[in-house]
Amino acid sequence: MAKTVKNPFKNSKLKAFIVFLFLASFFWILTKFSKPDVASVVATISYVNIPQGFILKENTIQDFSFNVNATRFEFLGYVFNKPDIKIDVSTYFNETTNTAKVDGAALEKLILKQVVNGGFVTQLSLPELTLTLEQLSFKKVPVVGQILISYDVGFDGMGPKQIKPDSVTITGSKKMLDTIFSLNTSPIELKDISASFAQDVSLQSWPNTSVTISPKQVTISQEVSEYSQKILIVPVTMVNQPSQGNFKLLPASIRVAFNVPVAQFNEIVSKDFTIICDYNARDVEDNFMIPLVTQMPANITGVEMETKKIDLLIFK
Repeated sequence: MAKTVKNPFKNSKLKAFIVFLFLASFFWILTKFSKPDVASVVATISYVNIPQGFILKENTIQDFSFNVNATRFEFLGYVFNKPDIKIDVSTYFNETTNTAKVDGAALEKLILKQVVNGGFVTQLSLPELTLTLEQLSFKKVPVVGQILISYDVGFDGMGPKQIKPDSVTITGSKKMLDTIFSLNTSPIELKDISASFAQDVSLQSWPNTSVTISPKQVTISQEVSEYSQKILIVPVTMVNQPSQGNFKLLPASIRVAFNVPVAQFNEIVSKDFTIICDYNARDVEDNFMIPLVTQMPANITGVEMETKKIDLLIFK
């Protein structure tokens, strides 16, 4: 026959013991942590109201420690919530030396006012805080657009993408600005574009927070049009031709295929193109030249010549 296992927590004496133990522990912790004590506290320094036109040097101290008289409960608060001491730089700024000095007594007053409610502060790790400021420098740098565009079938961009403004002003220490030569936009991707667009894009922030950028946003735009293929017959001109002798080019004209905006289809004619062959660059052994397009309308794309080389006939 199986034995019945009794639940020990149903024992009233055991319950009373556990409650008593809990209360005793609670009052012991309360008594222990309510006692005043002296311990070291680490605080962060925040600098506010920096004089206009100045910046703190990069090696400025960001934290310091001190001993404070407080209860252990308060010390736990300092551990889990690191104190922040705000220093008004303009209050201590000396325009002659471009420095701000905060002596130990002033630091102690700031700690007592902002961190410690009552008690006293001793053994500051900084007997005196000296801040060195330098005047802000300004510099204009170009903006580099990070944009990937794919056009809808039969469409293409008319000319290069435009960035406005194409440069921005950065502000900071001269040492830092000397390392910055351009700023990138945030990367964006536009797909199946079939119309002109203007897209606002934020600039990527500089890793060093002491550098400010103005403006922080630019506009990238482009004219987009539907394109159609067109073919024209363009005459070939030879340059650097000797004064002596008779020369003939075969062929004398070349078929040129290209994509043109539909709105300009009828406007573009053969004389808008210039195709040359350079006599000085000819292949002497086989007596041929490579044609080059040196002039063409601005908004066409995909230009391709049907003939890749021109034979040269020389008659003496």
